[in-house]
Amino acid sequence: MFLIYLLGVVLFFSFLTNFAFRKIFKSLSWVDKPDGVKKLHKNDIPLSGGISFIASLIFAVLIFNFFAGVNFNLSWNGFFVDDSLKQDNFLNQNLDNKVDLIGNDSFEIDVINIDENSQAVVVINKKTFETELMEVYKDESGSFNVKGNGFEAMSNYVQDTLLPPKVTVNINGNESTYYQKINVNVPPFFIWMLITGIFLALITLIDDLWGLSVPTRFVSQALASLILITQSGLYIDNLGNLFGLGSIELNPALGVLFTIFCVIGILNAFNWIDGFNGGLTSQFLVGVTAPLILLSKNNSLFIEQIYLFLVICFLPYALMNLKVIGKRFVIFMGDHGSMFCGYIVAWCLIYFAMETEYMNPITAVWIVGFVLFNAISTIIIRIVNKRSPLISDRSHIHHALDRMGLKGLRVSFVVLVISSMLALTGVMLELIGASELVSMLLLVFISLIFLRYRFNLENS
Repeated sequence: MFLIYLLGVVLFFSFLTNFAFRKIFKSLSWVDKPDGVKKLHKNDIPLSGGISFIASLIFAVLIFNFFAGVNFNLSWNGFFVDDSLKQDNFLNQNLDNKVDLIGNDSFEIDVINIDENSQAVVVINKKTFETELMEVYKDESGSFNVKGNGFEAMSNYVQDTLLPPKVTVNINGNESTYYQKINVNVPPFFIWMLITGIFLALITLIDDLWGLSVPTRFVSQALASLILITQSGLYIDNLGNLFGLGSIELNPALGVLFTIFCVIGILNAFNWIDGFNGGLTSQFLVGVTAPLILLSKNNSLFIEQIYLFLVICFLPYALMNLKVIGKRFVIFMGDHGSMFCGYIVAWCLIYFAMETEYMNPITAVWIVGFVLFNAISTIIIRIVNKRSPLISDRSHIHHALDRMGLKGLRVSFVVLVISSMLALTGVMLELIGASELVSMLLLVFISLIFLRYRFNLENS
């Protein structure tokens, strides 16, 4: 129940953030202007969706950090890749007996720290800061008992509806009230992913507003990925058992380069699909919700909560972009927002494929299959027509659907259905235990059909 309360607070803040940044961007003329060729919308649309989404995520992290005993390890590991950094502390934490409290005392007693060994440092006198290391344990009734040298404490545990569990601590006759934190151990990867994603988004925001060269954009994308790799130790070190002959292992140098290539490819593919209302919205939601089917089968409550916060922070943008709350409030993500979304989806899939046993690498490709099919087919069509693959034009799948007569949300619906079917196919193959070779061959077959269909649409 308390998690729902926190999600409600985050959702309310996200709406305020989106409305506020929309007004700011519009007043500064930081908007997407129609050109009658590619950009067919009628009015100037603020490019505030990306920065609003990021601000909402930062707020979610801060409020979650305040109410949860989060272990953020942000030590700088230097620019090197070391397999020893790749420690999977995912869901292996025994937090049953850990107690972490937010104090609100009226006496000269303050619990300032409780570590994973269930020991508490208790400040007995706030003026002299005399401290005592005390043992903390939970009895069968759920109450916490604290004992130390010359000190004894008892506590009453009260579960409120809209607040964290309340703990009343009585130490040697002096009573204080605290709120228990929700204890969560966050792998450093997720925080570094957010930090580097924000760095990338800020660089791309400059490109949105004033323009940057193509090499500058690619360098910033590669640098963000490299920092995340060196700080978390996470990269693609195997491609799975694609040919039935055992896992295809990659050495560190090749693995790092291949990971950077994949991340850059996916985040740009997300940017390319963001050419119509609902395009990025549907693909981001598919990218973050499809893995939940696999996670729900593995009791991965912590990661499910992270994904839930992602969806909640993204929801106000989705509703405004799809004009659900009125045409006058429509906003766009901008390149900084679409690339940030692609960056988050790409790295989350890499994490699950490499660091957990929940997902094979080929399943991750299924989940982002539609955006990759669109990007690859668009590049091929441009090359065949002797155009630069990096020059923007109307050769994307949504442009082809528009030429067929599908308009507005109908295009979004068709794209959502196709991408969802692709993602669910990959997930179902994973769930039924199909071999990675079968999954890869089926994916290649579908991609060839998709490419043939794209050429037929383009020629017609």
